[in-house]
Amino acid sequence: MIILLLGHRAMDGMRIGILKACKGDSLLLSWEGNHMLIDSGTPSTLRKNRNPSLPPIKDIEFYLLTHIDYDHIGGFLNFLSKAQREDLHPNFLFFGNTLDLIKYKDNDEVGFNHGSALSVLISKLKLNSKPLYSGDVLSLSNIKLTVLSPTLEHINLLKEKWIKIEKELNKKDNGNEFVSVHKKKINIDTRVAPHDFVKNPVNDLLNSTSIACLIEYKNKKALMLGDAHPKIISKELKTILKNQNIEKLKIDVVKISHHGSKHNTTSELLSLINCNRFIISTDGSRPYNHPDIETIIKIIINAINDGFSKIYFYFNYQFASEFEIINETELDIEIFKIVTNEIIL
Repeated sequence: MIILLLGHRAMDGMRIGILKACKGDSLLLSWEGNHMLIDSGTPSTLRKNRNPSLPPIKDIEFYLLTHIDYDHIGGFLNFLSKAQREDLHPNFLFFGNTLDLIKYKDNDEVGFNHGSALSVLISKLKLNSKPLYSGDVLSLSNIKLTVLSPTLEHINLLKEKWIKIEKELNKKDNGNEFVSVHKKKINIDTRVAPHDFVKNPVNDLLNSTSIACLIEYKNKKALMLGDAHPKIISKELKTILKNQNIEKLKIDVVKISHHGSKHNTTSELLSLINCNRFIISTDGSRPYNHPDIETIIKIIINAINDGFSKIYFYFNYQFASEFEIINETELDIEIFKIVTNEIIL
């Protein structure tokens, strides 16, 4: 079932804006008049004609760059390169771990070269910046932010191996052109979850160094997973469960890692949480055609095993939601695919 929703407003609760960011990520958290922008998609993402519901940039106090992939940093680099200090929030605070590896080009593209252009911009504009590592806990205007990823070890490895990683990044297809593919058809056998296709974190350092966090506001919890590695997330979640002496962590919504890639969501990770609401940020286009069907199947099976009668997938592009569960009527769960630019916790 596909449902189309327009953005709406609420007087209470946290709003999560799911911005149109092509293949990438850009989410806007809003609460009590405060705003946090998590990633910024490609350079066009933060333009009003692409995402008209964006508040004025001057109203956004907190910025979080999960990692330095093109489809997460483009908007940040584009607007900061043109901004004056008076254009930004007086208490502007930027969270990011690898600013020194980013270089901005004048042709509206992002290059992954040795350089410190973003660091220079932040210094020039007299902006505060702060790194985040697993285990950090912050309080920001009545929200609690617990960092699950990355580890300092993986950040240091990324910098050490940067020249090799940079060459691989420059081969990636990061274009914005939408290319249609055939509709995905999925048959779900609830007795057998798909095999996990997990990469070694050391061999996937770009995603292993992605910032992921648990955000708590009042009695609500959201997992914002960026493109983070599932083994790192699972390890930190197990620590939280042990400290709280519980078997599963009740979560109100999860922003699925890496646009629904089968490499970034495992059955183990899902087994540690109790949730039936999932955000998948992607336009679904080639060459990646996210989300992967293996990820969708694992999420649905886990929700069925947890006893949910309904499950909700939230998409920012309709095309990404156009997969078909061909045996849906046989499953003991109702599946909602909702295309929207905002949800409310």
